[in-house]
Amino acid sequence: MIILQSISKSIGSRTIFKNISFNCPSSAKVALIGNNGVGKTTLLNILCGFDQDYSGETIVPKSVRLGYLPQTINTHPQPTILAEALSGAIEINTIIQERDLLLGKMAEDCTQQIFDRYEYLEQMFNILNGYRLEEDAREILRGLGFKDEQFDQPVENLSGGWRMRLEFAKMLLNRPNFLILDEPTNHLDLPSIEWFETYLKKFDGTILFVSHDKDLLNRLATHVIHLRDGQINLYKGNFDAFLDAFAIKQEQNLHIAKKLQQQYEHIEKFVDRFRASATKAKQVQSRLKNLTKLKMLEDTLHFEDLDGNMCLNLSTPVPSGKTVLKAEKIIIGYDKPLIKELSFNILKGQRIAILGANGLGKTTLLKTLLGKLPLLSGNITAGHNVIPGYFSQDHEEGLKEHLTVLQNVTAANSTIREQEARALLGSLGLAGEEVFKHVKVLSGGEKNRVALACMLARKPNVLFLDEPTNHLDLYACENLGNALNEYEGTVIFVSHNRNFIQTVATHTLYLKERGTVNLEKFESFI
Repeated sequence: MIILQSISKSIGSRTIFKNISFNCPSSAKVALIGNNGVGKTTLLNILCGFDQDYSGETIVPKSVRLGYLPQTINTHPQPTILAEALSGAIEINTIIQERDLLLGKMAEDCTQQIFDRYEYLEQMFNILNGYRLEEDAREILRGLGFKDEQFDQPVENLSGGWRMRLEFAKMLLNRPNFLILDEPTNHLDLPSIEWFETYLKKFDGTILFVSHDKDLLNRLATHVIHLRDGQINLYKGNFDAFLDAFAIKQEQNLHIAKKLQQQYEHIEKFVDRFRASATKAKQVQSRLKNLTKLKMLEDTLHFEDLDGNMCLNLSTPVPSGKTVLKAEKIIIGYDKPLIKELSFNILKGQRIAILGANGLGKTTLLKTLLGKLPLLSGNITAGHNVIPGYFSQDHEEGLKEHLTVLQNVTAANSTIREQEARALLGSLGLAGEEVFKHVKVLSGGEKNRVALACMLARKPNVLFLDEPTNHLDLYACENLGNALNEYEGTVIFVSHNRNFIQTVATHTLYLKERGTVNLEKFESFI
């Protein structure tokens, strides 16, 4: 399996990895965890060969066929769904490209060297079942829930969840035996997540994955890699087993530290008492050497806090009226309706989760309620003193990458004072010199936090959130959920994170297959 040897990497003055080594267990399901910005995606990029600007060595045996699923979808896809799926067969497509080029050359000047190379490529094409490529792509797409009539449709017609399924189809077409998955459940609806988990459990190769989904971490992982402060530690078992082992390790370190402190104090008393005694000089020197050794041993002990650096507390907003939104006989969609005629009232203080399968119109409904998309028919009336705030699942589009973190927030609200903006960013885990970083160098989770800060800087009292936990680490997700649970404004959100929904939601708008929507009080998933 893949081996990392003495990997170190820095970006400017910041050290990402410090001489880390790792041998990935064979046929294991390995979860890579750590707070936002510690380098999880960077490590995956090194393993995949996308990032080669580091010291050390990455050993990938020839028998390993990597399959990589990025945390973001392809922004420049092929014209159709089938064509985009076929683009995933990188090795076969490379062979086709060179083979066709040689075929053209053979028509002009068929040398023995060109003919031999063509024959070799044709042989490899057959070994890789290249002539079955399109049929294999169709079978994989069908297995992922795509219908035959969709194959020739534009990729842009798909929702975020279906776009992620298409990325998965592209990866599977390479017939990998080692999967590297970066936030694989982002954008997937709850039924899709369950299907995805079932598939991964049956996968007989090795899986290395990053996820903020506690359920996935517990049901899938056989090992956990904890990445922190440029170092990695491997734990056997799922996420709960990691937490138990981590807690035991911290208790052991604390016990050792207390013992060392007692020995340290005992030696210091001896040294202070006999420092001036000529007859005790050798013993004093020996004790001083022991003090140095104890200090070195103490420095090897690490005490860590898993709670992360996000401590968001949402301030009490300017109150809205009792009725926040009134929807009367609304029909939403683009060329054709996505849901049937719908009427409901959203009241102050409600926290409404919009649920349903991918492609049924959750994001469309959210944007229509916000006024970003026009109604096909019906009427939406905003209540008294409603101040909306919007967080898009494509939140990077709203950020100015050439500006700093702080400049993005002050640009979102020109009246906000710098001290107030920095306090807001600090509560989201972006403090000190981090606010002067340009957005383009941030991780996905850090960009998410900046986008949240930009929204909150406008001091809204009604939050429209589309997949707000995407790219956030586990503890940031938990903190955001708790903050929203205490929020005195109104929240209307789309999410597929079961723990987050469980924490936040008071009501649900559930979209169903035949275009119906039910507004109900939320009880529990359990």
